[in-house]
Amino acid sequence: MANLQVLKSRIDSIEKTASITKAMYQIASSKLMSAQNAYEQYYKFKNAFDEVLNDVLNVEENTYFLETKQRSDKKLFILISGDRGLVGGYHQQLFKQFLEHIKDMDRANVYVITIGRRAHAFSSKQGLQRINEEVILNHDAIDESILVDYMDHLVDLYTSNHYGEISVFSNKFINSMSQVPENEILLPIKVKAVKKKKAHDPYFYEGSKVNTINDLIMIYIQSRIYGLIVDAKLSEYASRIMAMKNATDNATEALQKLNLKYHQARQHKITNELLDISNSKL
Repeated sequence: MANLQVLKSRIDSIEKTASITKAMYQIASSKLMSAQNAYEQYYKFKNAFDEVLNDVLNVEENTYFLETKQRSDKKLFILISGDRGLVGGYHQQLFKQFLEHIKDMDRANVYVITIGRRAHAFSSKQGLQRINEEVILNHDAIDESILVDYMDHLVDLYTSNHYGEISVFSNKFINSMSQVPENEILLPIKVKAVKKKKAHDPYFYEGSKVNTINDLIMIYIQSRIYGLIVDAKLSEYASRIMAMKNATDNATEALQKLNLKYHQARQHKITNELLDISNSKL
């Protein structure tokens, strides 16, 4: 029969672990609500902004921000991860799918900007060509200007055809049980074809639509990266909630089994002590 002191020590340890995982579950749940609000607000903006951008880009078919055939083979990926662990398979599936995505590419043409500690460590381990030397932290308080120092340079490198494509690889939120890694291309932009020409222009522009493109592109890239970070953060919280719930459930189940063993061992000890007392009186 197991030693009572050892069992008690294990029970105390698992109880502490269960209290921590339960607290982390509650914290992640509250943060999930905040991220959902940011997610909904962003997509209201995105839908309105995409209409304006599409209206402008449909005027100029030859702009270098649209799809073209003669582009550089070099591709830049903005890889978004979290800073911390305890998120189940969130990072494992992200990095696995990223490697699957680039497996047929020449590594010499693959460049990355990493957001989050985990992505930074992953890129170093894989020997990827990383643009940012320092870690770009992915805080819970999402900063829309997280890549502002890189924006002008990235657009210049794209327009000069140094990079033929710039995209964001991140986990996308499907529901509380499912998050799927996806690659969303930022540049070149895919424009929706205008099915029916409107009788009048619904927007008024200061200057020509063509001259407006350069101003809109920076807003488009920065806002889209922000939206994808919000999406990834929402996925991270959902994954952490499931991981902490599973951990708490497993700890609770382990406690039930250990408590049963503890009471059995305690009862066995008491029985032995009573037998010893009884035998000593004979």
